[in-house]
Amino acid sequence: MTTLISKAQYKRSEKGEFHEIAARNVDDTIALLLNFPWDTERHLTSVELTCPSISVEQLTGACLKIGPYFSGKFALYYLDTSNNVSFKIVNTLADAAIWINTFFEQEGLLQDWEKYTFTWKSATFFHTNPFEYVVNAKAIRSFLGIIIRSVLIIFLLCLMLFMTRPDSSIISLFFSLIVILLMLTSPLYIVFFNYLLADKGSYLQISQGEDEFVYGKAGNNKIYNKQNIAEVIIYGVWQSRPGFWNDCRVYKITFNDGEQLKFSSLLIEESALLRKFSYDRLKFVSRFLPGFV
Repeated sequence: MTTLISKAQYKRSEKGEFHEIAARNVDDTIALLLNFPWDTERHLTSVELTCPSISVEQLTGACLKIGPYFSGKFALYYLDTSNNVSFKIVNTLADAAIWINTFFEQEGLLQDWEKYTFTWKSATFFHTNPFEYVVNAKAIRSFLGIIIRSVLIIFLLCLMLFMTRPDSSIISLFFSLIVILLMLTSPLYIVFFNYLLADKGSYLQISQGEDEFVYGKAGNNKIYNKQNIAEVIIYGVWQSRPGFWNDCRVYKITFNDGEQLKFSSLLIEESALLRKFSYDRLKFVSRFLPGFV
């Protein structure tokens, strides 16, 4: 009997976070749908792609997601192999179960559904995100993104000037502006190498809806529980001061037994970290150049 990956998403989940992930046949998948706590999960829930839901996924990447809709109805979202999203509204779970059966029988090919509104990176709403954070090239590019964008803007402006008035002075202007930029952003490089030295080899796996998370260095990972956290302190620039290092953050997580974890926004951006913890456990401390202490 054919089995497909099916999974659940709850109100506590963030985009790309799923639970109870397993390969199930069509009967077990429908049972997962019918036994989902719809009455409690649909309460005060927005009708959107990240919602309490049951999803079924083909190996091709096609995915069917069933979530709540207005007036007790259900919204079905279909992601095809080209990452286009379409949807259909059904009245009951029994109607949704019919479409799960069709999804199995037709190998994930559903047609003639209404096109859903444009969604950026639509597959991220359907496919499972492992929520793993490491210091790699992507993390470095994100951390130094403001410098990269500034250099690109300077280059484009000088290129436009050079095209309208070819002159060696434009090239000199470009290099002069780059030197000025490097001087203005020098504190950021100091902080960057401080973070790189501290976080190199670090691994963090953490999501919003799970109490347990994993942190470690050089493969020496340990499982922690959010319920055992006493406080999370975030060090950074909080006032409206001009500076290229305003997004630099150092996080210190203290547990009830006194153990502490320290890592920076080079490993995980502040916006991502804030989604993982309730605000009553967060403490913000202003520091002009937040380095490791």
